[in-house]
Amino acid sequence: MSMNILILIVFVAAMYFIMIRPQQKAQKTRQEMINNVQPGAEVVTIGGLHGKIAAVNKEAKTFDLDAEGVILVFELSAIRQVVKAAEAKTEAVEAPAAEVKADEPASEDEK
Repeated sequence: MSMNILILIVFVAAMYFIMIRPQQKAQKTRQEMINNVQPGAEVVTIGGLHGKIAAVNKEAKTFDLDAEGVILVFELSAIRQVVKAAEAKTEAVEAPAAEVKADEPASEDEK
């Protein structure tokens, strides 16, 4: 009798690690993706609509999707995939370009 109980316990533990645990991990990853979405990110909804996020309302758990000029309101849970994350708004510092005079031919060092 105790052998049957041991087999049952091993079977339940195996089912947990094979089925339940990966689902929980995928759900956690999806929730992090939804929580970190920012305006400007390109997303695909669960209905297959592609667009760019115009605004996010975390309190109402909604976002405005700009699909080629048409603004639609969706729940955050409608995001299936983030295609391209919003780019951080940082100002790039450009290095000054070397001055080249067009009137003079290039020297041997510049060729």
